[in-house]
Amino acid sequence: MSGRTVVFLISVLLLISVQSVNAEKINIVDVYSDIDSTDITIHSGEQYTDITLKSELIFDGKVLESKQFYIDKMSSDTDVTKIAFWNIPNPKEGFYRTRMTLSMGGSLLETEYYNFSYGWRALPGIFIKDIVPDSSGISVILAPYYTPTGSKPVLADVEYMLVDGDTVIYRTTGNRVTVVQATPLSKDWNVLLENNHDYSTRVKVRISSPKDAVIALSEDFTAIDDARITELYRDETGASATVLGHSQVPFDGYIMYTVTMNDTVIEEVREKSPILTTGDDETIEIIWSSKLDAGIYGLSVKVMGNDGDVLDRWDTVIESDYDSSADATPVPTPTETPGFSVIPAIFALVSLILLSWWMDHRNG
Repeated sequence: MSGRTVVFLISVLLLISVQSVNAEKINIVDVYSDIDSTDITIHSGEQYTDITLKSELIFDGKVLESKQFYIDKMSSDTDVTKIAFWNIPNPKEGFYRTRMTLSMGGSLLETEYYNFSYGWRALPGIFIKDIVPDSSGISVILAPYYTPTGSKPVLADVEYMLVDGDTVIYRTTGNRVTVVQATPLSKDWNVLLENNHDYSTRVKVRISSPKDAVIALSEDFTAIDDARITELYRDETGASATVLGHSQVPFDGYIMYTVTMNDTVIEEVREKSPILTTGDDETIEIIWSSKLDAGIYGLSVKVMGNDGDVLDRWDTVIESDYDSSADATPVPTPTETPGFSVIPAIFALVSLILLSWWMDHRNG
Protein backbone atom coordinates (compact mmCIF):
# COMPACT_ATOMS: atom_id res chain seq x y z
CA MET A 1 0.00 0.00 0.00
CA SER A 2 1.47 3.31 -1.08
CA GLY A 3 2.05 6.25 1.25
CA ARG A 4 -0.60 8.36 -0.51
CA THR A 5 -3.19 5.62 -0.01
CA VAL A 6 -2.40 5.41 3.72
CA VAL A 7 -2.71 9.19 4.11
CA PHE A 8 -6.01 9.15 2.23
CA LEU A 9 -7.45 6.35 4.40
CA ILE A 10 -6.34 8.12 7.58
CA SER A 11 -8.01 11.35 6.38
CA VAL A 12 -11.24 9.49 5.63
CA LEU A 13 -11.20 7.82 9.04
CA LEU A 14 -10.56 11.17 10.77
CA LEU A 15 -13.43 12.79 8.84
CA ILE A 16 -15.77 9.95 9.79
CA SER A 17 -14.63 10.24 13.40
CA VAL A 18 -15.20 14.02 13.48
CA GLN A 19 -18.66 13.68 11.93
CA SER A 20 -19.50 10.92 14.42
CA VAL A 21 -18.50 13.16 17.33
CA ASN A 22 -20.46 16.04 15.83
CA ALA A 23 -23.50 13.85 15.36
CA GLU A 24 -23.37 12.89 19.03
CA LYS A 25 -22.95 16.46 20.34
CA ILE A 26 -25.29 18.26 17.96
CA ASN A 27 -28.43 16.45 16.90
CA ILE A 28 -32.13 16.69 16.08
CA VAL A 29 -34.19 16.20 19.25
CA ASP A 30 -37.73 16.97 18.07
CA VAL A 31 -39.62 17.21 14.78
CA TYR A 32 -43.21 17.89 13.83
CA SER A 33 -45.12 18.58 10.66
CA ASP A 34 -48.63 18.84 9.31
CA ILE A 35 -50.06 20.17 6.06
CA ASP A 36 -49.71 23.77 7.26
CA SER A 37 -46.39 23.99 9.08
CA THR A 38 -43.32 22.25 10.39
CA ASP A 39 -40.87 22.70 13.23
CA ILE A 40 -37.52 21.18 14.02
CA THR A 41 -35.48 21.42 17.23
CA ILE A 42 -31.78 20.67 17.52
CA HIS A 43 -29.59 20.45 20.61
CA SER A 44 -25.95 21.46 20.75
CA GLY A 45 -23.66 19.99 23.39
CA GLU A 46 -20.80 22.28 22.44
CA GLN A 47 -20.35 25.54 20.53
CA TYR A 48 -20.71 25.05 16.77
CA THR A 49 -20.90 27.27 13.70
CA ASP A 50 -22.11 27.05 10.10
CA ILE A 51 -25.18 24.88 10.76
CA THR A 52 -27.86 24.21 8.16
CA LEU A 53 -31.31 22.69 8.67
CA LYS A 54 -33.54 21.63 5.82
CA SER A 55 -37.18 20.50 5.83
CA GLU A 56 -38.81 18.90 2.78
CA LEU A 57 -42.50 18.06 2.45
CA ILE A 58 -42.91 14.87 0.40
CA PHE A 59 -46.03 13.33 -1.10
CA ASP A 60 -46.05 10.18 -3.22
CA GLY A 61 -42.24 10.31 -3.45
CA LYS A 62 -42.21 13.89 -4.76
CA VAL A 63 -40.84 16.90 -2.88
CA LEU A 64 -43.67 19.45 -2.84
CA GLU A 65 -41.88 22.22 -0.95
CA SER A 66 -38.65 22.72 0.97
CA LYS A 67 -37.47 25.16 3.63
CA GLN A 68 -33.88 25.82 4.63
CA PHE A 69 -32.56 27.48 7.80
CA TYR A 70 -29.04 28.69 8.46
CA ILE A 71 -27.64 29.06 11.98
CA ASP A 72 -24.44 31.06 12.16
CA LYS A 73 -23.51 29.94 15.70
CA MET A 74 -24.89 27.83 18.55
CA SER A 75 -23.65 28.07 22.11
CA SER A 76 -22.88 25.05 24.25
CA ASP A 77 -25.82 23.18 25.81
CA THR A 78 -28.56 25.09 23.97
CA ASP A 79 -31.63 24.25 21.90
CA VAL A 80 -32.73 26.01 18.73
CA THR A 81 -36.18 25.56 17.19
CA LYS A 82 -36.96 26.65 13.64
CA ILE A 83 -40.49 26.94 12.25
CA ALA A 84 -41.69 27.12 8.65
CA PHE A 85 -45.10 27.29 7.00
CA TRP A 86 -46.05 25.24 3.97
CA ASN A 87 -48.01 26.77 1.13
CA ILE A 88 -49.69 23.84 -0.61
CA PRO A 89 -52.76 24.88 -2.61
CA ASN A 90 -55.49 22.22 -2.72
CA PRO A 91 -53.52 19.46 -0.95
CA LYS A 92 -54.53 15.91 -1.75
CA GLU A 93 -55.71 13.45 0.85
CA GLY A 94 -53.21 10.80 1.81
CA PHE A 95 -49.96 10.15 3.63
CA TYR A 96 -47.23 12.79 3.72
CA ARG A 97 -43.65 12.65 4.89
CA THR A 98 -41.41 15.49 6.07
CA ARG A 99 -37.68 14.92 5.81
CA MET A 100 -35.47 16.90 8.20
CA THR A 101 -31.71 17.08 7.61
CA LEU A 102 -28.96 18.57 9.77
CA SER A 103 -25.68 19.63 8.18
CA MET A 104 -22.59 21.45 9.40
CA GLY A 105 -19.90 22.95 7.24
CA GLY A 106 -21.54 21.33 4.22
CA SER A 107 -21.38 17.81 5.72
CA LEU A 108 -24.60 15.90 6.39
CA LEU A 109 -24.81 14.83 10.05
CA GLU A 110 -28.34 13.50 10.54
CA THR A 111 -31.67 12.84 8.82
CA GLU A 112 -35.06 12.45 10.53
CA TYR A 113 -38.55 11.80 9.13
CA TYR A 114 -42.02 12.73 10.33
CA ASN A 115 -45.04 11.01 8.79
CA PHE A 116 -48.63 12.28 8.92
CA SER A 117 -51.88 11.88 7.06
CA TYR A 118 -54.10 14.58 5.63
CA GLY A 119 -57.82 14.42 4.93
CA TRP A 120 -58.63 11.50 7.18
CA ARG A 121 -57.27 10.34 10.48
CA ALA A 122 -58.40 9.21 13.90
CA LEU A 123 -59.55 12.12 16.03
CA PRO A 124 -56.94 12.94 18.71
CA GLY A 125 -59.52 13.44 21.49
CA ILE A 126 -59.15 17.22 21.77
CA PHE A 127 -58.56 20.17 19.48
CA ILE A 128 -57.36 23.76 19.77
CA LYS A 129 -60.59 25.73 19.66
CA ASP A 130 -59.09 29.22 19.82
CA ILE A 131 -55.77 30.98 20.26
CA VAL A 132 -55.28 34.70 21.02
CA PRO A 133 -51.76 36.10 21.42
CA ASP A 134 -50.86 39.65 22.37
CA SER A 135 -47.95 41.65 23.75
CA SER A 136 -48.31 40.25 27.27
CA GLY A 137 -48.86 36.56 26.57
CA ILE A 138 -51.15 34.03 24.98
CA SER A 139 -54.62 32.66 25.72
CA VAL A 140 -55.75 29.27 24.42
CA ILE A 141 -58.94 27.22 24.60
CA LEU A 142 -58.66 23.43 24.36
CA ALA A 143 -61.87 21.50 23.83
CA PRO A 144 -62.72 17.78 23.57
CA TYR A 145 -64.28 16.17 20.54
CA TYR A 146 -67.82 15.17 21.38
CA THR A 147 -69.15 11.87 20.04
CA PRO A 148 -72.59 10.26 20.30
CA THR A 149 -71.34 8.52 23.45
CA GLY A 150 -69.99 11.75 24.94
CA SER A 151 -66.39 12.69 25.63
CA LYS A 152 -63.70 11.36 27.93
CA PRO A 153 -61.19 13.36 29.97
CA VAL A 154 -57.89 13.79 28.15
CA LEU A 155 -54.47 14.58 29.58
CA ALA A 156 -52.33 16.83 27.43
CA ASP A 157 -48.94 18.53 27.54
CA VAL A 158 -49.16 22.03 26.09
CA GLU A 159 -46.15 23.89 24.69
CA TYR A 160 -46.32 27.64 24.06
CA MET A 161 -43.78 29.16 21.69
CA LEU A 162 -43.03 32.78 20.82
CA VAL A 163 -41.55 33.08 17.35
CA ASP A 164 -39.53 35.91 15.81
CA GLY A 165 -39.20 35.32 12.08
CA ASP A 166 -38.49 31.58 11.82
CA THR A 167 -36.88 31.16 15.27
CA VAL A 168 -38.48 30.36 18.62
CA ILE A 169 -37.23 32.99 21.09
CA TYR A 170 -39.23 31.84 24.12
CA ARG A 171 -41.02 28.67 25.11
CA THR A 172 -42.84 27.39 28.16
CA THR A 173 -44.98 24.34 28.89
CA GLY A 174 -47.99 23.24 30.87
CA ASN A 175 -47.88 19.54 31.69
CA ARG A 176 -50.71 17.15 32.44
CA VAL A 177 -53.52 19.54 31.59
CA THR A 178 -56.87 17.83 32.08
CA VAL A 179 -59.42 18.59 29.37
CA VAL A 180 -62.99 17.57 30.17
CA GLN A 181 -64.78 20.51 28.57
CA ALA A 182 -63.71 23.75 26.88
CA THR A 183 -60.66 24.67 28.96
CA PRO A 184 -59.09 28.16 28.88
CA LEU A 185 -55.33 28.37 29.40
CA SER A 186 -52.90 31.27 29.39
CA LYS A 187 -49.21 32.01 29.67
CA ASP A 188 -47.25 35.25 29.93
CA TRP A 189 -44.20 36.03 27.82
CA ASN A 190 -41.17 36.47 30.08
CA VAL A 191 -39.00 38.16 27.46
CA LEU A 192 -38.96 41.78 26.34
CA LEU A 193 -40.57 42.54 22.99
CA GLU A 194 -39.86 45.24 20.43
CA ASN A 195 -42.51 47.90 19.84
CA ASN A 196 -44.42 47.61 16.53
CA HIS A 197 -42.59 44.36 15.69
CA ASP A 198 -44.38 41.36 14.13
CA TYR A 199 -44.20 38.05 15.99
CA SER A 200 -45.86 34.66 15.71
CA THR A 201 -47.00 32.35 18.43
CA ARG A 202 -47.31 28.59 18.22
CA VAL A 203 -49.16 26.18 20.47
CA LYS A 204 -48.28 22.49 20.28
CA VAL A 205 -50.34 19.93 22.19
CA ARG A 206 -49.16 16.39 22.86
CA ILE A 207 -51.79 13.79 23.72
CA SER A 208 -50.81 10.35 24.96
CA SER A 209 -54.24 8.77 25.35
CA PRO A 210 -56.24 7.18 23.86
CA LYS A 211 -53.61 7.40 21.12
CA ASP A 212 -50.37 9.32 20.80
CA ALA A 213 -50.97 12.46 18.78
CA VAL A 214 -49.63 15.96 18.32
CA ILE A 215 -51.62 18.99 17.16
CA ALA A 216 -50.35 22.52 16.56
CA LEU A 217 -51.73 25.93 15.71
CA SER A 218 -50.00 29.25 14.99
CA GLU A 219 -51.17 32.87 15.06
CA ASP A 220 -49.45 36.18 14.29
CA PHE A 221 -49.56 39.42 16.26
CA THR A 222 -47.85 42.81 16.40
CA ALA A 223 -46.26 43.80 19.70
CA ILE A 224 -47.23 47.21 21.09
CA ASP A 225 -46.67 49.00 24.39
CA ASP A 226 -49.63 49.06 26.76
CA ALA A 227 -50.34 50.56 30.20
CA ARG A 228 -53.61 51.31 32.03
CA ILE A 229 -54.76 53.55 34.88
CA THR A 230 -55.93 51.49 37.86
CA GLU A 231 -56.42 54.22 40.48
CA LEU A 232 -56.83 57.99 40.44
CA TYR A 233 -56.76 60.62 43.21
CA ARG A 234 -57.35 64.33 42.72
CA ASP A 235 -58.17 67.52 44.66
CA GLU A 236 -57.62 71.28 44.44
CA THR A 237 -53.91 70.80 45.20
CA GLY A 238 -52.90 68.16 42.65
CA ALA A 239 -53.51 64.62 41.36
CA SER A 240 -51.95 61.17 41.27
CA ALA A 241 -52.56 58.22 38.94
CA THR A 242 -51.48 54.61 39.46
CA VAL A 243 -50.53 53.04 36.12
CA LEU A 244 -50.17 49.28 35.47
CA GLY A 245 -48.11 47.78 32.64
CA HIS A 246 -49.90 45.33 30.31
CA SER A 247 -47.19 44.52 27.75
CA GLN A 248 -43.71 43.05 27.45
CA VAL A 249 -42.89 46.03 25.25
CA PRO A 250 -41.41 48.46 27.81
CA PHE A 251 -43.77 51.41 28.32
CA ASP A 252 -41.70 54.60 28.29
CA GLY A 253 -44.40 57.24 27.85
CA TYR A 254 -46.09 60.08 29.72
CA ILE A 255 -49.11 60.77 31.90
CA MET A 256 -51.04 63.88 30.78
CA TYR A 257 -53.23 65.74 33.30
CA THR A 258 -55.61 68.38 31.88
CA VAL A 259 -57.83 70.60 34.07
CA THR A 260 -60.71 72.48 32.41
CA MET A 261 -63.61 74.72 33.37
CA ASN A 262 -66.36 75.54 30.91
CA ASP A 263 -64.29 74.00 28.07
CA THR A 264 -61.35 76.27 28.88
CA VAL A 265 -58.03 74.66 29.78
CA ILE A 266 -57.00 75.89 33.21
CA GLU A 267 -53.85 73.81 33.53
CA GLU A 268 -52.06 70.99 31.68
CA VAL A 269 -49.20 68.93 33.12
CA ARG A 270 -47.21 66.20 31.33
CA GLU A 271 -45.26 63.90 33.65
CA LYS A 272 -42.79 61.19 32.58
CA SER A 273 -43.65 57.69 33.72
CA PRO A 274 -41.13 55.14 35.00
CA ILE A 275 -40.59 52.28 32.54
CA LEU A 276 -43.27 49.60 32.97
CA THR A 277 -43.73 46.05 31.68
CA THR A 278 -46.42 43.46 32.39
CA GLY A 279 -47.46 43.56 36.05
CA ASP A 280 -45.38 46.62 36.98
CA ASP A 281 -47.25 49.55 38.54
CA GLU A 282 -46.22 53.04 39.56
CA THR A 283 -48.00 56.07 41.02
CA ILE A 284 -47.26 59.34 39.25
CA GLU A 285 -48.03 62.45 41.31
CA ILE A 286 -48.25 66.09 40.24
CA ILE A 287 -49.12 69.41 41.94
CA TRP A 288 -51.06 72.24 40.28
CA SER A 289 -49.15 75.49 39.84
CA SER A 290 -51.68 77.05 42.27
CA LYS A 291 -54.64 75.73 44.24
CA LEU A 292 -57.89 75.58 42.31
CA ASP A 293 -60.42 78.16 43.48
CA ALA A 294 -63.84 76.99 44.64
CA GLY A 295 -65.80 75.44 41.79
CA ILE A 296 -66.26 72.30 39.72
CA TYR A 297 -63.52 71.44 37.21
CA GLY A 298 -63.13 68.76 34.59
CA LEU A 299 -60.05 66.50 34.83
CA SER A 300 -58.79 64.31 31.97
CA VAL A 301 -55.89 61.93 32.61
CA LYS A 302 -54.31 60.23 29.58
CA VAL A 303 -51.64 57.56 29.31
CA MET A 304 -49.51 58.54 26.31
CA GLY A 305 -47.65 55.64 24.68
CA ASN A 306 -44.16 55.35 23.26
CA ASP A 307 -45.42 56.62 19.88
CA GLY A 308 -47.53 59.42 21.38
CA ASP A 309 -50.77 57.46 21.03
CA VAL A 310 -53.38 57.41 23.82
CA LEU A 311 -53.29 54.01 25.57
CA ASP A 312 -55.81 54.81 28.29
CA ARG A 313 -57.94 57.75 29.46
CA TRP A 314 -59.91 58.63 32.58
CA ASP A 315 -62.27 61.60 32.67
CA THR A 316 -63.60 62.84 36.02
CA VAL A 317 -64.25 66.05 37.98
CA ILE A 318 -62.59 67.99 40.78
CA GLU A 319 -64.91 69.75 43.24
CA SER A 320 -62.96 72.45 45.06
CA ASP A 321 -64.19 74.44 48.06
CA TYR A 322 -60.96 76.35 48.44
CA ASP A 323 -61.46 80.08 49.21
CA SER A 324 -58.41 81.98 48.05
CA SER A 325 -59.45 85.07 49.97
CA ALA A 326 -59.05 83.20 53.25
CA ASP A 327 -55.34 82.96 52.56
CA ALA A 328 -55.01 86.68 51.65
CA THR A 329 -52.66 88.69 53.91
CA PRO A 330 -54.84 90.95 56.20
CA VAL A 331 -54.31 94.74 56.03
CA PRO A 332 -52.73 95.79 59.39
CA THR A 333 -54.72 98.20 61.62
CA PRO A 334 -52.75 101.46 62.13
CA THR A 335 -51.20 101.60 65.58
CA GLU A 336 -51.95 104.81 67.54
CA THR A 337 -48.92 106.87 68.47
CA PRO A 338 -48.73 107.31 72.27
CA GLY A 339 -47.76 111.02 71.97
CA PHE A 340 -50.92 111.89 70.06
CA SER A 341 -53.23 110.12 72.52
CA VAL A 342 -52.13 112.44 75.46
CA ILE A 343 -53.29 115.68 73.79
CA PRO A 344 -57.05 115.03 74.04
CA ALA A 345 -56.65 114.15 77.71
CA ILE A 346 -54.72 117.41 78.46
CA PHE A 347 -57.29 119.42 76.52
CA ALA A 348 -60.11 117.88 78.61
CA LEU A 349 -58.25 118.59 81.86
CA VAL A 350 -57.61 122.24 80.96
CA SER A 351 -61.24 122.64 79.98
CA LEU A 352 -62.36 121.40 83.41
CA ILE A 353 -59.96 123.77 85.22
CA LEU A 354 -61.12 126.78 83.22
CA LEU A 355 -64.77 125.84 83.80
CA SER A 356 -64.19 125.55 87.54
CA TRP A 357 -62.37 128.94 87.66
CA TRP A 358 -65.18 130.65 85.76
CA MET A 359 -67.81 129.25 88.08
CA ASP A 360 -65.92 130.45 91.22
CA HIS A 361 -65.54 134.05 89.92
CA ARG A 362 -69.20 134.19 88.94
CA ASN A 363 -70.38 133.16 92.37
CA GLY A 364 -67.96 135.59 94.09
